[in-house]
Amino acid sequence: MHFNIRHHTSYRYSSSVQLYPQLLRFHPRDDGAQRVVDFGMRITPTPAGQNNHLDLEGNHVTQVWFDGETDVLEIDTNIQIETLRHNAFDFILPPEAQALPVTVLHDGACARAYLERINVDDAVTAFASELSLAVGRNTLGYLEKLSQELFNQFHHIIRHHGEPQHPAETLLTRRGACRDLSVLFVDCCRAEGIPARFVSGYQQGDVRRERRYLHAWPEVYLPGAGWRGFDPTHGVAIADTHVTIAAAAHPRDTMPLTGSFAGAQVTSKLDFTLDIEVHE
Repeated sequence: MHFNIRHHTSYRYSSSVQLYPQLLRFHPRDDGAQRVVDFGMRITPTPAGQNNHLDLEGNHVTQVWFDGETDVLEIDTNIQIETLRHNAFDFILPPEAQALPVTVLHDGACARAYLERINVDDAVTAFASELSLAVGRNTLGYLEKLSQELFNQFHHIIRHHGEPQHPAETLLTRRGACRDLSVLFVDCCRAEGIPARFVSGYQQGDVRRERRYLHAWPEVYLPGAGWRGFDPTHGVAIADTHVTIAAAAHPRDTMPLTGSFAGAQVTSKLDFTLDIEVHE
């Protein structure tokens, strides 16, 4: 699929502030699942300097810094990207990956960060184990059952602000935004020995909706297949309907903008517009 994405992000401050260096994550990843055709970004005010680099997890990051003061920070991005994977299951799992826990023979050191649970809770551990036992600890069966459980049995909401909930809270209340369901999915996978990470980006969605949002979903690492996405908000394995911007072991490392400012008793207001066009 071909995506044309226009994303405007605006931070407005109640009075002038000095912006400290900011880290921007708006450039999509370029890998076997997607190809960036064109990318443009305009920043207001114009930065005094910037550098573009990859972080430790392979995400595109732009660091910017500013002179003087401002009462606004705006980022406008225009993205053209092609998603390349038409079959979510175009792989063959080796024997060591077909049953849980997954054995990562050659990538153990790299996988360690994606197996470490951030907020360990006995209820989440038991929930994951119950689903795993129900499918005979079959890896793909577990991933499908977990995705369907979070899709069918949890109430999906939109939360405009705030960090993801702890997995235990989402499990207890049976409700959460896409980022909350993603964090719970990741924790359940790690509890059963599947390397997993948090992803931020865009999805095809319903083009008739007037208001579009950034989206979050989990990915799991499967030997022989690499990183593969599942979307518990929609109950699907991901092929070509999602565009990845950033992926990381911890959700904080996928934030579109990270930085701070100096100003006495200053408040800030975030607003955005997002337009997504999709063509076969």
